[in-house]
Amino acid sequence: MSARLAVPVTVVVAVVLFALTGGAVAAGSDAVAVNSVTLSGAGVVADGERPTVAGWRAVNVTTSVTTGTDTYDVCADVHGNTAGTATCRQVDGTNATTNVTLTLDGVPENATGKRDLTVTVRAANATNTSAEPLASGTVGVRVLGAAGDVDGDGLGNREEFERGTGFDTRDTDGDGLADGPELNTHETDPTSTDTDDDGLADGVEVDNQQTNPTETDTDGDGLDDGVEVATHGTDPTDTDTDGDGLGDGAEVTEYQTDPTETDTDGDGLDDGPEVNVHETDPTNPDTDGDGLDDAAEVRRYDTNPTRADTDGDGLADGREVNQLGTNPTRADTDGDGLADAAEDASGGDVSPDDSRLVGALSPTPGVAVGALAGVSLALGAGAVLFYRTRGSPWTDSSGGRTEQVDVEPGVETDGATEGGTGHVARATTDEERVHEVLDEHDGRVRQSVVVSETGWSKSKVSRVLSGMADDGAIQKIPIGRENVVVHPDRVPEGAESPFDSSDE
Repeated sequence: MSARLAVPVTVVVAVVLFALTGGAVAAGSDAVAVNSVTLSGAGVVADGERPTVAGWRAVNVTTSVTTGTDTYDVCADVHGNTAGTATCRQVDGTNATTNVTLTLDGVPENATGKRDLTVTVRAANATNTSAEPLASGTVGVRVLGAAGDVDGDGLGNREEFERGTGFDTRDTDGDGLADGPELNTHETDPTSTDTDDDGLADGVEVDNQQTNPTETDTDGDGLDDGVEVATHGTDPTDTDTDGDGLGDGAEVTEYQTDPTETDTDGDGLDDGPEVNVHETDPTNPDTDGDGLDDAAEVRRYDTNPTRADTDGDGLADGREVNQLGTNPTRADTDGDGLADAAEDASGGDVSPDDSRLVGALSPTPGVAVGALAGVSLALGAGAVLFYRTRGSPWTDSSGGRTEQVDVEPGVETDGATEGGTGHVARATTDEERVHEVLDEHDGRVRQSVVVSETGWSKSKVSRVLSGMADDGAIQKIPIGRENVVVHPDRVPEGAESPFDSSDE
């Protein structure tokens, strides 16, 4: 038993016995009396009006007696003992008062409970032991049996003394668990409120948290049970309280994230995938500081959330998406041979409407003028062609097909005259709206006119036209700093792009 579990081993109880009996005394001898009794030794476990004695332990009984000049037997006994169990000592009378010490080695189980400890004085070698003693005195005691359980906590009296627990207290350490279950069921220390020293009382662990009171970190996530409950508000029986893919301990000690929130920075990505998949900062919604949230980069734009300039064109991804309308995964969005950043720095239009036909006209002014004249002369009525286009992630359109609706003669419609048969284009996509504008201008129109007649922003027009040009639905011919948008079948001879492949 450790020193802190020890209980006092000596308690002294002084009892003055006034109950004296007047026994027969031999002629000429002085009166005999029992004056006081003192109890000591390991067997005395509690003081009080009725001292408590551990029946399995030795008790020293010291009595003060007045004797005559004869020889006497001084005995100590607990009422209820079987015959012959009293402890006696023979003393020679001095015709004075003397102290006599006797030792009771134990009390049988049948003598437990409230009993009287009696000291008697008889003449030595008396033939009639049943005769009244010359003097006697009694004191009330409370005797504990070894197998008894005074406090009803599941531990026997003797075991309580061996363990250092209170024999008359059900819950010695006050942790909410009775001493017996602590030892026999939970294997905890009944003299310590927090056996594993994790910050949670044993009773709280067993009755409230369902944690192990002998393990500081029940779920093994790196956080002590008490810290989880009192500080972080996490579940001490679950390694990942918020289910975000990061253990509670890692969130607190390594990443400084909130172990009760799946997405600490609110960027749309759970903390676990940010750390384990995307290698982004779960406490910063825009890890690379490029102006796009991490989730948008991963799920919408397919850009690298740890690299501010995914395509390495010199423009941050956020600027490309939010300001220029260019593709942050392509260094040359419009495929004109000039990187987006170079075009932006030169004052050019870096949106996808930058012509892929730069320099397509003759390098000599005369030829260029002739080509432009050819474009002007070719303007006129022509067949209206409709094209099936596909959507692009960098346009506002999902793609689609223009419907042709036959118009009966004599019915006025947009695009058909009275008395004739025409076709009305029912626009369902942005590309079809561009075709309508081209149709209204005989298949050729300046890009600025498209901006004016559609009411769209320049960047949107650029994105839509770039997608259509990539699909072969239109062609763009640069004239000065502006483009002419042309149906493929209306491109004048000699205006092909130098970047288009051609036969040798």
